[in-house]
Amino acid sequence: MEKNKPGKYLKYAIGEIVLVVIGILIALQINNWNTERIQSIESRQLSKRLLQETNQNIEILKRDVENQNQRLNALLHFLKMTGINYKEKSTEKTDSLLYRIISSPRFLLNTSVLDEALSTGSLGIIKSDSLRNLIYELPSVITKIKDHIGYIDNHDNFYLFKRFYEIASLREIDGKYSPYAIKLDSSNFSNIDNRIILNDMQFESLVDNKYFLISTLLEHYMVTQTKLNQISDMLSKEIKNK
Repeated sequence: MEKNKPGKYLKYAIGEIVLVVIGILIALQINNWNTERIQSIESRQLSKRLLQETNQNIEILKRDVENQNQRLNALLHFLKMTGINYKEKSTEKTDSLLYRIISSPRFLLNTSVLDEALSTGSLGIIKSDSLRNLIYELPSVITKIKDHIGYIDNHDNFYLFKRFYEIASLREIDGKYSPYAIKLDSSNFSNIDNRIILNDMQFESLVDNKYFLISTLLEHYMVTQTKLNQISDMLSKEIKNK
């Protein structure tokens, strides 16, 4: 009887160890399941916020693309009007085109959710590699647009506006087409004729250059628009699959 006790104790000890190991494994499995559940909830919430922001930016970009196309048409129309017979052109048409030409593009996408996700590293909880990669590409695409708008601003501030101020009346144009037209009214100087700018070869060249700058900007817009549409579609699928 005494000889059988060590064997019984050994079996008992092994049984206890097995139970402890099983308990630990179960606890780890529950913890892993709970972690995955929390990450799934957080991923779904982040995807929803990113989707809302992306769809808003798609609409903003649509308006931006439309505005730039209108600006391109104004630039092209102006170039067709230049020449020595400027007095045969419409004063109203010239002023309205100049108002479009001298205005600068603005890029106002909302990236607060994207910036937060990038700074906190929370994008890692999104399971789709292709979706994450697309989102990671957005900042560089947006930077290219902002940089190009910076080129346009420099072109306008240092060249286009400078030449415009030497030849034409800005108040005459703002008094007709700006949001403050009623308050500004027309220029107090007599015999103003902004059509003379149609006969200026230097200003024509500056308008021509701006046409190419806006055309390139539109190309950047189209790339961004494609990426935003892809991200929107993939986020929608990501949300449905959770």
